[in-house]
Amino acid sequence: MKKTLISSTFALVALFAFASGTAFAQSPQATLPSAGLTPESSFYFLDRLGENLRQFFTFNPEAKAKLQIEFAGERIAEIKVIVEKKGVNAKGLAIAESLLQANVAYAAEIVSEEKTSGKDVSALAKTLNDEFDARDKLLEQTFKDAKAQLKAQRKEIKTNLLAEARRVGDTAQIAVLEAQLNDIDGQIDALGKKKDQLEDSLQNEQKKIEDEMSEDDQKEEELEQKEEQEAEEAAEAAEAEEADEPEEVDKPEEDVEQPEAEERGNKKDNSQNSNSSNQENGD
Repeated sequence: MKKTLISSTFALVALFAFASGTAFAQSPQATLPSAGLTPESSFYFLDRLGENLRQFFTFNPEAKAKLQIEFAGERIAEIKVIVEKKGVNAKGLAIAESLLQANVAYAAEIVSEEKTSGKDVSALAKTLNDEFDARDKLLEQTFKDAKAQLKAQRKEIKTNLLAEARRVGDTAQIAVLEAQLNDIDGQIDALGKKKDQLEDSLQNEQKKIEDEMSEDDQKEEELEQKEEQEAEEAAEAAEAEEADEPEEVDKPEEDVEQPEAEERGNKKDNSQNSNSSNQENGD
């Protein structure tokens, strides 16, 4: 009875792993799979168990390398969910990032082993690189979206809530809102650092795969990377320029009426000067 139960459980997990893998394989390259369980869940080990079973029953090295890129897509989906729901300081984020790096590193290792055995791996390297590039762009977009959301929250607090609290002189609310702004600024800074660290570590592993591509493919990849870098630098420059623009501040009512007061004063001065001139001419 016990053996039958164990066998049934094993078969169920294997079937679940195969089904989830098939669903992902049928999805477009530029679309992330469903994150499913994330490292924050107590049942995340079931997700990992399913992946290990798929990997165990995949014997072809090329298929096993492609499987790592599929797993990398799932890790990116998990990172997206964690960042959106829990923030950059979430406990499970580091686990998902570590597993993502391990997936890409294992794919690179398989390519290296295949080359050492005397096989031409240029086509495999090109395929793996292209598939991971598509997922990596979605990873970059995840961090961009999270940053944009934080900046929108910051703008709402600063231009609306904080301005109103200052207008009515609510010092307690001002202190709360300023603390929230400082927290958001810290999250934005941490998000940028996390993105840079993760991208650097992934690029180091991906570079090992790129080095095994043909010379023509490597040149094409370098050109694409250069264009993407220039576009990113242009976007960052535009963002910095927008951030340097002075923010609109509600002017006190007396400041708005000041030009009219100055105009009345100028008319009065001109009138007095005119009267003085007429008196001198009369004398």
